[in-house]
Amino acid sequence: MSHSLHRRGSACSLKNDFVLLVTPAVGINHVGAGPKLWKVLDIVTEAGPDNIGSYETGTIYSGVTIEEIRSNMPETPRVRCCFDSKEKMFLVLKRIKELDFGLSVTISGLNEEILDMCKQLNIPPHSVNYSLGIHGATEKLPPEELLELITMCGHGMISRDLVAKAVEEVKSGKKTPHDAAVMVAQPCVCGIFNVARAEKLLEKYLPAM
Repeated sequence: MSHSLHRRGSACSLKNDFVLLVTPAVGINHVGAGPKLWKVLDIVTEAGPDNIGSYETGTIYSGVTIEEIRSNMPETPRVRCCFDSKEKMFLVLKRIKELDFGLSVTISGLNEEILDMCKQLNIPPHSVNYSLGIHGATEKLPPEELLELITMCGHGMISRDLVAKAVEEVKSGKKTPHDAAVMVAQPCVCGIFNVARAEKLLEKYLPAM
């Protein structure tokens, strides 16, 4: 199960939203996994992630460099990032498969896009997880247009008030959609908030010219 599983939105808005999590298994192959994860981090960096981060340091949108992320990896290191294109995600998967490090690789995105990449790379998926949605007192949830942004942080670190503020600042012309997207991304410390997607979602609030 991945914390990136519950992203909301239309298939169109999710089409270029891919999350990658790479991690060793604690007690099995985490000892000495650091150099392997550093190599994965190099591959991710070369491909050009939309966002990348770690619990220990924060993300590139909070002012942290990828070198700082590398140097502060804990005893059980992980790579967490997202991409804004299938082409980048495919390239990274291809390189990781070639390395054959024996690490756990989890990808989130539209099911048909993920399965297509796996088929092209001859990777039989270990398992496929689906979100069953939100149940209960759903009337207490924020509006769907806010949930599209809130749910890109799988740990629930982004508040509805922050997203509402971003929307209002774009509407008033105080912030560009990009700057507003970066503001919303900053509380998501693991780096899976897709700023490129958020920017597109916020563009509809631009004041009419």
